[in-house]
Amino acid sequence: MYRISDTQIDYILSDIRARGVEMEDLQYNLLDHVCCIIENNLEENGNFENFYHATIKTFYKDALWEIEEETISLLTFKNYYVMKKIMIVSGVFSALTMILGISFKFMHWPGASLFLFLGITSGSLVFIPLVFTLKAKEKQSAKDKLVLAIGGLAAVLISLSILFKVMHYPYANLMSYISLAIMLGLYLPIYFFSGIRRPETRVNTITSSVLIILGCGLLLTLVRTPRSSLMIDIKNTRNFIRSQQILKTEERQLIALFKNDTTRLVSKDLSSKINKSCETLKMYIVEQETGVSEIAEDFEMRNVFLRDHSYGSNPFLENEQANKEFHNLTKLIDEYNFGIVRSNIYKIPVKDSFVQYFSKNPSYFGSISTLSLLDQLTQIQMFVLQNQRELIASK
Repeated sequence: MYRISDTQIDYILSDIRARGVEMEDLQYNLLDHVCCIIENNLEENGNFENFYHATIKTFYKDALWEIEEETISLLTFKNYYVMKKIMIVSGVFSALTMILGISFKFMHWPGASLFLFLGITSGSLVFIPLVFTLKAKEKQSAKDKLVLAIGGLAAVLISLSILFKVMHYPYANLMSYISLAIMLGLYLPIYFFSGIRRPETRVNTITSSVLIILGCGLLLTLVRTPRSSLMIDIKNTRNFIRSQQILKTEERQLIALFKNDTTRLVSKDLSSKINKSCETLKMYIVEQETGVSEIAEDFEMRNVFLRDHSYGSNPFLENEQANKEFHNLTKLIDEYNFGIVRSNIYKIPVKDSFVQYFSKNPSYFGSISTLSLLDQLTQIQMFVLQNQRELIASK
């Protein structure tokens, strides 16, 4: 058995340091391994230097300092395999839940929103960040890591913006604009100009850049332009004004018919209370949306528009006065419908309206749009007016 001298130990240690290994613990671990191999395999009178150099070459492919880099990588990313497993599990979970959510949505089964929420959320907040994080570990250049970080951020924002859009949460459009701006204005230029300079990545860079532009372009084709939004807002506001004018005309004509008529379907006072309650609520909704209680004919000049969107919360219930008025209206409608006994008179429809969901599911107001709520209130008023007109006509 070969016995290594102290001089030879110092020689091995100096050579390990000279080969670029700087971590002291790693130096002594390598020294221990090399010494054990030499003592166990070298003959007693063998050539130490030749055997040492042949042995040390078995520890690396190109240079000994590669061991130090691998050691640092393992120490830094010791949870690499755990992260990879979580990435795979979260990716499979996201895909399966999204498939279920889409299937349930097409079949109109309950639970579609939950599955879509879980799928997009897990994909956005777990799978996508882990994919870009693990990809960044494979890159040596700080620029490459920066490009991946920017791309990951844009991908997460795009995914979340779609989730917010599907779930009718606020700021979905703003989030999509920011994500597309990051993707096209920041990520794409850095990625393109850093990859086009390398011959080995030039083709992939051009192909990927074209795909990114096409993908963002497809998303932008689905986005309503500011001009289109303005035209739709003008149209919706004008339709609301016309509905109010038609309603007022019907009321005036009915008042003229009622002057000499004493017949009552239900209490005339009850009909008036329902009409007044609806007008109060419409006034509140319009003020909540536009800042004014009544929209005039010159609304375009004043830049006052009704926008067809949902709030994502319950602004109409958070206000104590509006909440009280909604409660009052639902009670009046119940009392009105209960008092109808004639077959040719119709009850105020409450199915799939805010009246049905007001007490059972207050979150309904978080998804209903402003125009839809205003339209439902107007329909209630029209039903009451038509019933009163039908009563007089049937005398």
